[in-house]
Amino acid sequence: MEGPPRVSRPIEYPVPWDQVMGLTPFIAQRRRRDLNDFTRAIVDRMDPAPSIEGLELLPPSPRFLLVANHYQRKGLWILHSAAAVTQAIVARYGPSNAPVRWLVTANWPRLRFGPFSCPSPGDWLLPKVAHALWCYPVSFAGANPAFTARSLRNVLRDARAATQPIGLFPEGVAGSAGVLTDPLPGSERLIAQLARLGLPAVPCGISEQDSRFVIRFGPAIAAAELLAAPDAARLAMARVAGLLTATPAAG
Repeated sequence: MEGPPRVSRPIEYPVPWDQVMGLTPFIAQRRRRDLNDFTRAIVDRMDPAPSIEGLELLPPSPRFLLVANHYQRKGLWILHSAAAVTQAIVARYGPSNAPVRWLVTANWPRLRFGPFSCPSPGDWLLPKVAHALWCYPVSFAGANPAFTARSLRNVLRDARAATQPIGLFPEGVAGSAGVLTDPLPGSERLIAQLARLGLPAVPCGISEQDSRFVIRFGPAIAAAELLAAPDAARLAMARVAGLLTATPAAG
């Protein structure tokens, strides 16, 4: 799948190192950071501020799966994308400690030294960062299936009584700004399992236009439609693709 980039002059947001390093005591003490406060501090520095479209299309209840494209490139980290979407959810439903519970990649490729290799320190660190930010950590496909299975069981357990969206980038780290890639293996099954629990999927397109970050929501895909689709992940990403090529709202 491909969607044309919506960039006239690429924007650049510096890495919020103070916020990232500020997670250290939370990681050390296994505490959780207020995600609303964390993401607001990142979005407040974005100049110009992100353009948010389609808030009125979000369901009355925040109990849904939020499906977005993995929008990242040099000068714009996926943390910026996730923070902007999270603050859009806050604008619609109000603040909370965890406005969105994101699924995040929680390992790095193995370190290689000639013919030798060893696990990356990220395998130890990233799950702790995920916990501090209310995220569900998963590993690269096939890297640690037992670890990922435990996280997905937690997702499904929490989804039964969720009071906030669960956030998913089906492309994973393979996704980048301006180009959509196929959903990762297993994402279709997860979306279908959540649909069986009654969660609709809300598509969210992340792009740039006129040198501005654009977050655009589309109508929710009902759980029944997801379950009837040959591939729920491809259906959701097709709706995301439509948001990347949609005509922007006037004003």
